[in-house]
Amino acid sequence: MTTPSVPQVLAWRPEALTELATEWDNAAGRLQVQADTVDDVVNGGTSVFTGSAADVARKKLGSTARGLRRVCRGLILAAAEARDAAVVIGRGRDRVLAALAEARSEGCPVADDGTVGPSPEPSALLVICSGGAEPAARQMLDVRAAELTRELQAALNGVGTADADAARAIDAAFGVRPTTSTAVRPAALTGDPVTDWPHMGQDSIAAQVAAMPQTERQRLVEEHPREAGNTDGVPWDTRIAANRVNIAAAILDERRRLDVPDEVKLRAAVATLTDPGDAERLWATLHADPALRSATLAATDRDARHRIEYYESLLADVPDPLDRNRRVPRQILAFDPERHSFIELSGDLDQAHALAVLVPGLNTTFDDATDDVATARRFVAGSGGDVAMITYLGGPFPTGRLAAGIAAAADPRYALQMAPRLVAFSEDVERRAGAMPVTYLGHSYGGSVLGTAERFGLTADRVVYVEAAGAGVGVQNSSDWHNRNPAVLRFSITAPGDPIGLVQGVPFGPHGADPDRIPGVIRLASGRRLTGAPMAGPSTHSDVLNEPSDAWHNILAVITGDREHIRTK
Repeated sequence: MTTPSVPQVLAWRPEALTELATEWDNAAGRLQVQADTVDDVVNGGTSVFTGSAADVARKKLGSTARGLRRVCRGLILAAAEARDAAVVIGRGRDRVLAALAEARSEGCPVADDGTVGPSPEPSALLVICSGGAEPAARQMLDVRAAELTRELQAALNGVGTADADAARAIDAAFGVRPTTSTAVRPAALTGDPVTDWPHMGQDSIAAQVAAMPQTERQRLVEEHPREAGNTDGVPWDTRIAANRVNIAAAILDERRRLDVPDEVKLRAAVATLTDPGDAERLWATLHADPALRSATLAATDRDARHRIEYYESLLADVPDPLDRNRRVPRQILAFDPERHSFIELSGDLDQAHALAVLVPGLNTTFDDATDDVATARRFVAGSGGDVAMITYLGGPFPTGRLAAGIAAAADPRYALQMAPRLVAFSEDVERRAGAMPVTYLGHSYGGSVLGTAERFGLTADRVVYVEAAGAGVGVQNSSDWHNRNPAVLRFSITAPGDPIGLVQGVPFGPHGADPDRIPGVIRLASGRRLTGAPMAGPSTHSDVLNEPSDAWHNILAVITGDREHIRTK
C-alpha cells in the first residue's frame, strides 16, 4: 500500500466511485441484452441449421453467452464494491480533512506527507501558561505539532488502506475466469460436481467440497452458484460467496424486466382489461397522453426497481454491530427467489460463544427481511459479540393486513412446507456450530414453524417460543416433539395483552397446543419495559424482541446460557 499525500487526498472525489458503479450497472444491463440475443440465436436456429457444423457453432455461441453472463455478474459485483468504497473512502477523506483543518486552524504548516510543523510563534497566552518562559512555550508547540502529525498521518494511512482494500475488492469482482480452462482437473473432480447432491447426505457433500482445491471451489461458485449457495452441507464460506453471485444474477433478472421495450410493457398493462373496447381506448390514450404513459411505465417498473434496490443492499457492506465506524460484508447463507428462501448470519461466528436462529412470523417476505435482520443485529450488539444470530426464511410466510392477515396465519401449510427445510438446516447448523450451544427462536407464526420442525426432528440445544401462534402443527403435548437432542431445553414467553393469546391453543386450532401450557416448557417472565412500565399490551407482540426490555434480556440470557439472569414465571 502506498500512503497518499495530502494534495492527492484533497483532489479525490469519492462520489466518482458511485458514478462509476452506476455506469457499470448500466453496462451490465446492455451486455445482458447481447447475451440474450446470442442465446436466442442458439436456441432459435435448431430447426433450420442442423448438422455437425451447426452443433459446433451452437456450442461456441453457448460458451460465448455464458462468458458474457459472467462478465455481467462481475460488473454488478464490482459496482457493489465501488459503492462501498465510495462510503469508506469518503469517510476516510473526511477524517483527513478534519485533521488538516485542525492543524491549519492552529497556524501550523503542513507538508504533503502529513508532517505538521509547530506554529512559528507561541501566543502570548501560551507563554503565560508556560510560566513566562518562551522556550517552554515553543517546546509545547513542538509536542502539539507531533500530536497533530500522528493524527493526520494516521488518517492518511487509513484512507490509503481503504483505497487499497477497495482496489482489491473490485479486482476480485472482475476476476471472471474464461469459460474454458487449460488447467488439468483432478480425475476425481471431472464432470458436474453437483449432479449427485440431491441423493447425498450433508456430511458427504461437506466432505466433497472440503476436498476440492481452491480453484475448484471457485469454479463451483461460478458455474453452480444456486446449488452451492443453497445446499445444506456446503461450507458456509462457499455458500456466502455463491450467494453474492446469486444476488448479482437476481439484479440482472430485474434489469431484464426493466429493459423490456416500452410498447411491450404498455401492452401488458392494457391486457389486464377484459373489455376489448376499454382496452382499445386505453391503448389510444396511452399513446396520446405522455403523462399517463409515463405514469403507467413507472408503475410497471416500480416492483423491479424496489427489488433491485433491496438486492443491492444485500451486496453492500453494513456497519459492524460492535463498531459503527467499521463496515463488514453481509453473510448470506441462502438466497433463492423461486423458493422464497433467505438466510443470513449476523455476527462473527469465530468469536461468538453462542449461536441463535430466528424464525420470524406473519408478513415476513423474501423481498424485504430488513426488520428481522435488524433484530438479529441488535442481539449481536447487545451481547457484545458473544452471540451470532441467523435470520431464517425457509420459504413463504403468510401475509396480509388485519383480517386478511389473520386468515392467512390460520393456514398451517406454510409451517408444514418450511419445517422440513428447517430440520435439514439445523443439521447443517449443528455441524458448523460444533460445541457451541444453538438456540432457536420461533416468533409468532414462526413459533408454529419451529414447533412443527421439532415434531419432524429438529436439532437444538434450546428453543424459545416467542409470542408463538402455537406449539406446532399436530403438537398437543411434549411427546409430539422429536428433537434429536434429548437434552433440549424449551422456553416460552407471551406478554400480557398480546392478541396472539386469543388464538394460542384453541380447540382444533391449526397450530397445535399453547406452548405456554405444555408441561416441561419453562415460561419466561416478560417483566418491564425500558421505561419501567409493565411489558403489556398489543405492541408487545414484537416489542419483546425489539425493545431492550426485561423480556429481551431474558431471551438473550437463554441464548447465552446465563442461567443466573433468566427470569421465569
